[in-house]
Amino acid sequence: MPDKRKKRPVTGKVDPRELIARLGQQSQRLLERELVAPLLRGGRIRTRVDGLVYEFRVRERFQGWGRFRPGSEHEASLIEEALPWERGTYLEVFPVLRMLLLWPDSSGAPPGTWLALPYNESDARQRFGLPMEPLRVYLCDPTAGAERFERITVRVDGRALWFEGPDLLADPQHAEWLRAATAQPASRQPFLSGLASSERHAFLLWNIHQLEGQLPATLQHPPLRRDEQRDWLKAQVRQQDLQERLRYELAKADATLHSYSEVPAADGSISQLVVEWSEHGQLHRYRSVLDPQLTVVSSGICLSGEDNKFDLTSLVNVMTTSPDWAADDY
Repeated sequence: MPDKRKKRPVTGKVDPRELIARLGQQSQRLLERELVAPLLRGGRIRTRVDGLVYEFRVRERFQGWGRFRPGSEHEASLIEEALPWERGTYLEVFPVLRMLLLWPDSSGAPPGTWLALPYNESDARQRFGLPMEPLRVYLCDPTAGAERFERITVRVDGRALWFEGPDLLADPQHAEWLRAATAQPASRQPFLSGLASSERHAFLLWNIHQLEGQLPATLQHPPLRRDEQRDWLKAQVRQQDLQERLRYELAKADATLHSYSEVPAADGSISQLVVEWSEHGQLHRYRSVLDPQLTVVSSGICLSGEDNKFDLTSLVNVMTTSPDWAADDY
């Protein structure tokens, strides 16, 4: 017999009670999860559950890759720093883009932010709509390969570019040549054979950047609030003082500073310095890791676990007298 019960007409309307119940179940599942995400200073973390995006303010002062536990639909707590494999799992969801690192962004961006240039202009424009100009890359880690003119891979998360690591397909001689050429601008040597057009562009941008550094601060940046101007000027003075101090400590041992990078801690302070230097007149370069007091953390030669007993000057003296077999490849 046919079913004579009236069927509810399909209207396309959403049942409010059903929707509220479903959202409640999603919120409950969300509070039971641990989230792995990148966090910038003063920023928030986001996650997607069943198509809905949730945004959380983190209670602790932290910057970097972390594991978080939601305490509510709007707030989360830091559990601990994320492990490298957890960071890799997060990043592999997003498409990859090759870029050339230029220099750290000192215009008020969060610590660990560098400016970088797309390595392949057509790839950046066609796939992501990105222009061939310096772009911000976040959470760059000098201990993991972030250095001037290094070719790197980033992951594109909307408009955010997250640092992944060195591009293993890149020729390391290109970055080394660019660093050497910009360290001695008066040499006027011809371009290294095989440099990509983006690498030549990066060389030009570096020279422009150096010229801008000689201009008054008011001509380099758009108008800033008074507190932003004060913070920017403090950062410029601190970086200039640090650079002069590194040059002085190396010069005492007849060594030359080529570059240095600051490694930010989770709270935004500087935890380590990665210093690239060479003995006077020598081609071989060393890369040493120091703490902010210029005590050696990782030297570049075998010191039998006693690296922290050396400062930068004494380290150079040890390397000068050490046999060739003691030097690590950096």
